[in-house]
Amino acid sequence: MKMTEPNDRMTVETALTRDGRFHDNVFIQTFTLVESESDQPRYVEMNVLVDCLDKQNFKMILEERNATQAPTAPPQAGSNLQKEDETNSIQLPMSNTSIETSAAGEPPKKQKHSVTVPDSAETLKILRHQFADFVKQMKKRYNKKKYSGVLSHLRGEFGKSTKGFSEVYTVKKLMELSDSVCMIVVEGVGQGTGFLLFDHYILTNAHLFIKDEIAYVDRNYQILAKVTATFNKENPNGSGVKVIEVKPEIIDFQLTDVKCGRHVDFAVLELQDVDTSTGLLCRSSPDPKTGRVCLIGHPGGGEKQMDFTTIIERERRGEAFRRETGKNDRMDMLINTSIEENREKYDMLMKPDSTEMTYDTCLFHGASGSPVFDESCQVISMHTGGFPYEHEGVKSVIEYAIPLFTILENFLIEMMNRNNVEILTKFTREALTGLHSRDLIYHFIRHLLEEWKPSFSAALTAVWETVKKNENHLKMKKHLRTWIISEKEVLEKIQKAGNEALKEFMSKNDLVKLSQTDDDDVWLSNRRLCCKYIQ
Repeated sequence: MKMTEPNDRMTVETALTRDGRFHDNVFIQTFTLVESESDQPRYVEMNVLVDCLDKQNFKMILEERNATQAPTAPPQAGSNLQKEDETNSIQLPMSNTSIETSAAGEPPKKQKHSVTVPDSAETLKILRHQFADFVKQMKKRYNKKKYSGVLSHLRGEFGKSTKGFSEVYTVKKLMELSDSVCMIVVEGVGQGTGFLLFDHYILTNAHLFIKDEIAYVDRNYQILAKVTATFNKENPNGSGVKVIEVKPEIIDFQLTDVKCGRHVDFAVLELQDVDTSTGLLCRSSPDPKTGRVCLIGHPGGGEKQMDFTTIIERERRGEAFRRETGKNDRMDMLINTSIEENREKYDMLMKPDSTEMTYDTCLFHGASGSPVFDESCQVISMHTGGFPYEHEGVKSVIEYAIPLFTILENFLIEMMNRNNVEILTKFTREALTGLHSRDLIYHFIRHLLEEWKPSFSAALTAVWETVKKNENHLKMKKHLRTWIISEKEVLEKIQKAGNEALKEFMSKNDLVKLSQTDDDDVWLSNRRLCCKYIQ
């Protein structure tokens, strides 16, 4: 027998079945192909693609199938989709058995005990019946006319999803940045993960300080439990671990921000000693809507772990929840119970304007507060929670993270309201060294001017004085001036009685040129532009 004119992606068994020269009884027996012209017998399994066997001669060896083995039936009419073109057809696997070949090329040995899958024929019939509708749905979703186009699209998407973290440089960079990740232990309350944000300040989740609906942080921002940050917990033998105590005064503690209409769950802690790791603020970035991400944390309080996963887009979150159900009644009950217990979170994630990032990760309890990196090793969000349930161990339906920029914006506003000039100065100095975090400072200054109050004077001065020491300050100044002269409300605030401090600040730093001859008492450029600050 000679294998000729192979059809791409066709298996040996399918090719023989379609050949038409073999009686149907042949396929009720176990058969193996042996290369006839080879010195050493080479055996070919039935699931091998024929495109690598072109122009080769084989002998067919038959042996009776055990009575308990399911027969391999030839394709039935209507069991497969019709050809979409001459080079593309859809085939379902037809065989329930496979032939094992040893590495030494010895003939396959008979299986003494064969196991038949219960109701496999009925299952296969159902799958064949559903496959055509499934392909039709895939064509519609990806706007493809042929099944081959769907396959090409899925292969391309899979290639993109696996390529992001396959480069050695990227993995090495993540390993380097993981030095900033630590395990947070709130004694008697909870355990989680955190990471060095800037200077000697740690970012983690606020819910780590809550147990039985009691917050272990009082109104004066005092932590009511001992807190430690453990760095370098990677080696199972415990070597190289560095434990640093956290100061009893918490810098910021926010669970929600009703005014901004955004969900936040974060705490900023101050270390007793300055850690040698580099803060990740300068690597902060807006979160993408799709793509691969990497989480680094301490699930279960164990050694530091990494998990690579893919973002689940907002419009596919409902599908992700449904995919976990329908397996068995008990699991459905556990999943639905978890959703009901976290109904507010579920509703938040399902909103059309939801800003949270969702994905599927194996990092569960203890990983809250883990940084989430994108494919460029930028920190884009902080892992916050999921929908856990117990079934043969702890599992979760879907997990979510809060965008880092949402956290940082809320943090800056809180430091502004509390007039914490020291923190604002340190934050600004570090943020100006990053590509995207620099843009964050620019928009924060705009926020100070748009929402101006006399109490903001110290915060505005502290931030701007720090900006002036940065090499890019002239560029930021240019864009601020362009923006200011295009904003009528800001110009009016400068001239408003009681805002002398703002007027003096603008004049001193040459952000607005004042003129006594101008009717509006403000010099305006002929260019009416509103430019976003570009790094």
